[in-house]
Amino acid sequence: MTKTWLKTSITFLLGTDATHPARIVLNNGVSAPEPEQIEAFGGYLAGLTGLPFIRANVTTQNTVA
Repeated sequence: MTKTWLKTSITFLLGTDATHPARIVLNNGVSAPEPEQIEAFGGYLAGLTGLPFIRANVTTQNTVA
């Protein structure tokens, strides 16, 4: 059985309103990002936008054959 990585999408949620946060989506990222990498990049985005980093959602698509 082999697993073929197709893509990873990371959605960063920023802002003070948890109901309607600002969303920044990055597609075709690395296949298995480390939590520390995601948190650090969320911090960079917070610094650039001036909005606090809330959380990130990571979605990875693979095919198994």
